[in-house]
Amino acid sequence: MIRILHLAGLLGLAAAAGICADQNKPPKPPPPPKAAAKPAAPKGGAARGPNGGAPKMGPPITNPANQAYRLYKLSPEERERALEKLPPQQQERIQNQLKYFDSLPKDQQQMMLKRLERLEALTPAQYREFLQNFQKLNQLPQPRQQMVRQALRRMQVMSEADRQVLMNSPAFKNRFTPDEIHIIDNLSEVILPPM
Repeated sequence: MIRILHLAGLLGLAAAAGICADQNKPPKPPPPPKAAAKPAAPKGGAARGPNGGAPKMGPPITNPANQAYRLYKLSPEERERALEKLPPQQQERIQNQLKYFDSLPKDQQQMMLKRLERLEALTPAQYREFLQNFQKLNQLPQPRQQMVRQALRRMQVMSEADRQVLMNSPAFKNRFTPDEIHIIDNLSEVILPPM
């Protein structure tokens, strides 16, 4: 009887250790992008959805300076006319991005359209800095790039006050390098909606 209890206890400890180890693993990098940079929605994190499910996140972090963004707000007829003027390869790439945009829930579509409005409101110097920081984001090693994108997506659904608390927290400052924090701070001017 004692042996059975010892064996059951050891199995329980092994299972608990395995569960804890799984929780500490970093998220898998997303699959390589196809036509547009559309990172996979990472799992886990602080902000949870209803009933403790998947974390609440905004739409994927894409560059609002991308040519497809300007077509998002057009009617299907206007989109077609604009696409006809482009080379076939570019047409196909942008059509895929438009299909993706059209498949998003309306609230996420609105977030992406607001990004374009905020981008268009930047001064030329701010616009250049935004593009440079988006380029720096894309040049980060894949795991670090994914972490920055994930942070920006989670911050999209937070209030401004909660974002400030998060960015000033020691855990946030320890998780990201000063360069990554600068990228997040700069991109958040356009990517994150004002609340």
